[in-house]
Amino acid sequence: MYKLLKGKKLLYLGGIKRAEYVVKRAKQLGIYVIVADYNEDSPAKKVADEGLLVDAMNVDDIVNVCVEKNVDGIMTGYADILMPVCYEVCKRTGLNCYFTESMLKASTDKEYFKKICFENNVPVPKTYQVFKDNIDEFKGTIDYPVFIKPIDASGSRGADVCWNATELKSKYELASSFSKKGNVTVEDFLSGTEFILDYLIIDGIPYLLSMADRYTQDNSRVAINSPNLMILPSKNLSSYLKYVNENVCHMFKKCNFKNGLIFLQGYAKGEKITFYEMGCRLGGTWPYIDEYFTGFNPLDLLFRHALDGTMIESDIDVSHSLNPCFKGYAGIIYFLSNCENGRINKIRGIRELNDIDGVVDVMQFYDEGETFELGSQTDIRFLSVHLVACNFIELEQRINQVYDVVDFLDDENNSLVATHYDFKLLNGYKE
Repeated sequence: MYKLLKGKKLLYLGGIKRAEYVVKRAKQLGIYVIVADYNEDSPAKKVADEGLLVDAMNVDDIVNVCVEKNVDGIMTGYADILMPVCYEVCKRTGLNCYFTESMLKASTDKEYFKKICFENNVPVPKTYQVFKDNIDEFKGTIDYPVFIKPIDASGSRGADVCWNATELKSKYELASSFSKKGNVTVEDFLSGTEFILDYLIIDGIPYLLSMADRYTQDNSRVAINSPNLMILPSKNLSSYLKYVNENVCHMFKKCNFKNGLIFLQGYAKGEKITFYEMGCRLGGTWPYIDEYFTGFNPLDLLFRHALDGTMIESDIDVSHSLNPCFKGYAGIIYFLSNCENGRINKIRGIRELNDIDGVVDVMQFYDEGETFELGSQTDIRFLSVHLVACNFIELEQRINQVYDVVDFLDDENNSLVATHYDFKLLNGYKE
């Protein structure tokens, strides 16, 4: 069904390490991939057919590239900041862009996201209209803890938990520094099991692709970007489908979301579901797990739309295949750093992953000899391993196998990896 993509040219904006994953998949489909950004040594350029040294934020320059290279499509994946560029370039050149202006706004403007959720009876946390100079006025009216975050930033930058008024004051300035508008939002701190949903929208019809639970090893009092472990399908999937899914799908249709990939993040506590964020880019996406259980790789559909203007052939019925109730379980292990900076002297176990049943994808972010530094990130990812299994017990066994063989070591042979999530803490999944 993707033969028509062979030989077509795709311009991909942003050459970060995670983009390697996208470029390699596109090339497997026979697509000629050009990666453009300001870094001559971008990781994705090394695996692309062609790399261009150009400012990916400059719309005029990217339009010129599209014309000069005679590209058939353009897309980006993981960076919110590049999405408006991609959208504007498509408007000027007539190329296909799946995200609409409304989708972009819902992904980058948290107030707008809450507004459309409220209008469509999609649950979001209570919000407090707090400004730096009026925090004291809210004494006794805010139910701490609360969560503070920039109104128009991404990647958890500047986001944190505030347990009292003193912390709210001290963290307000940092949060506002990550906002283009200098504005923040303060809302009830959510608890329960964190989850990520992926929807595919095809010709105006939303399909829930997957629901994953997100686990961190400890009860950190700060916002972090990466979990230690994710489990699919979510133990709260049945409740979500019963109580919330219909309203979310109605919201997408009402907002005229026609095609593409959308993720939603939130918390589930009992039957209570609450959302805090939406994105219309790659982010919480695990294409090879989706492909294993549904037969469809969402990356392929995004390539097709960029190059052809359609997500899928009109005579293909996806309604039975795109089912989030997987026949089995999947897990995603994240190997995170246990320190803010360092050097990786040796990596153990990467080749051995090929011998572990159920490993469908491995994404390596650092190589031996590389240094790492926290910077503006909220954590450091060394590696992610994506696994599938017939049942929950088998999944646990395979995850433990991965834990046993993989490690990242410093110059003194000490492990650089943060504590793994204890599988025994998990509950509510059917064995």
